[in-house]
Amino acid sequence: MASEVNQKPGETGRVDPRLFLREEELDNGIALLLASERIISAALRRNQERIGLNMPALRLMVTIRFQPGLTVSELRDATGATTPTLARLLGELDKRQLIHKKTGGRDARRRRLSLSEEGNKLIGPLILDLRSAMREAYREAGASAVAGTRSVLEALTR
Repeated sequence: MASEVNQKPGETGRVDPRLFLREEELDNGIALLLASERIISAALRRNQERIGLNMPALRLMVTIRFQPGLTVSELRDATGATTPTLARLLGELDKRQLIHKKTGGRDARRRRLSLSEEGNKLIGPLILDLRSAMREAYREAGASAVAGTRSVLEALTR
């Protein structure tokens, strides 16, 4: 059986690296991405009430946390939000003083976004929750698997 090739005794679920483009493997990869997204969404929901934001605003904060310095237009592209929705959500976050909008660069109209100290404090427990899940998965998968997964995800998000 193809899935048993190149396995150490006792290992399961590893596939011959030469077979990674088969439809079955591609479908399995998509299913794993969807399952990972559900785990991240569950962590967001567990923290949502404590944080006191709606889910789109919370996701926006998390995006800004992990990609500080994005402009509003870059954030719109990264999240797929419409301009009016993004403006409303950023207005809500700004009103609660959870984000900073810093003017910089050659174009003073372009503001770079980051979380304020209060914003970082508010989502700190959520970030710890996400890091814990990633740490456990990384530990279980091993360094070479982590590097390979990172390469795949970076290629997917380009």
